Amino acid sequence: MSISRTKLPVIQTTALPPLYAAWIDELLAGPIPRETDATCDDCAMLSDAGTEAESGETFFNPETKCCAYVPELPNYLVGRMLADRDAAFAKGRATVVERLQAGVGVTPLGMEPPPIFSVLYGRSSATLFGQSRSLRCPHYLADEGGRCGVWKHRASVCATWHCKYVRGATGMTFWQTLHKLLSTIEQSLARWCVHELDPGGDALKLLFPLGEESARTHVDPHALDGAPEPKKQRALWGNWAGREAEFYQECARLVELLKWPDVLALSDPAARIYARMTGAAYGQLMSAELPKALKVGSFRCDRLKGDTQVINSMELPHALLEALPYFDGRPTQHALAAIRAERGIILHRALVRKLVDFQILVSCEQPSGAS
Repeated sequence: MSISRTKLPVIQTTALPPLYAAWIDELLAGPIPRETDATCDDCAMLSDAGTEAESGETFFNPETKCCAYVPELPNYLVGRMLADRDAAFAKGRATVVERLQAGVGVTPLGMEPPPIFSVLYGRSSATLFGQSRSLRCPHYLADEGGRCGVWKHRASVCATWHCKYVRGATGMTFWQTLHKLLSTIEQSLARWCVHELDPGGDALKLLFPLGEESARTHVDPHALDGAPEPKKQRALWGNWAGREAEFYQECARLVELLKWPDVLALSDPAARIYARMTGAAYGQLMSAELPKALKVGSFRCDRLKGDTQVINSMELPHALLEALPYFDGRPTQHALAAIRAERGIILHRALVRKLVDFQILVSCEQPSGAS
């Protein structure tokens, strides 16, 4: 018997936002494989009628999908959104202009989530994410089937998050590391832009308060009601009050001129650490190599499905499950040979690699430097 129900992904470049794609192309040795299991246009997290009750799985609300979340948008990305006059981007741009005019969470550092989101999501993210219409992103285009209006210039949290990963934990590790890199860069460059464009000393005191107290430690009642207090908003913008859109577009112009080495030089030193980690995680993502010795990991049995068992979101035939104990720390090649000789099962390398990716099998090799 030959069991080979999986293939490693065909390389199709994942579409990061153009600005970030240009930077990451300079960091990585090749293209990023597309996460084909995470299907935004035809959401993979929506259930068929009755599926959720039968399986016990959690699915998203079809009126929110994963967009029951409001990301922080750094100033330079807001500027790119405002400057983008592509007709195909018009609806998305209109959502940004609407937020700009409303003024809630609009600061020289960028656009923050509205207070109602921060209060509710911070308390109950596990139950609200993907479920609550009240927390739906303001850039969600409901009349277009839930398309993201600012997808072209989306922030790192949305650019790197996927509901499913082709290579399981290996893929998740790569994207989480890339998110840490890009989010560190976003925060650093947003602050650099404020420094370069200088809204004035009083505005800087409000944007970068001394001590623990900041605008985020208390809920502004005016902002909560959708109308920030005008005097406070003018003070926050200082020299740029009344020219908020121009400020954002100037931020975009400044960042547009940066090459990857400039980005790292201007960012917190943590960005250089995350860049190294991202490169290493990318190497694992692109590797088809098997660890020299394997053992069975700790995994979750989700449900029975016909003659298969769903484990760690991976569907496995029962014959394969019965062969897993052969991976007991002996050399991988010896385990595969024993399974073939004693069970009459040929396990293909790509399948074993995927079992490792989904942590059904784990390496027995010690990490570098371990004693």
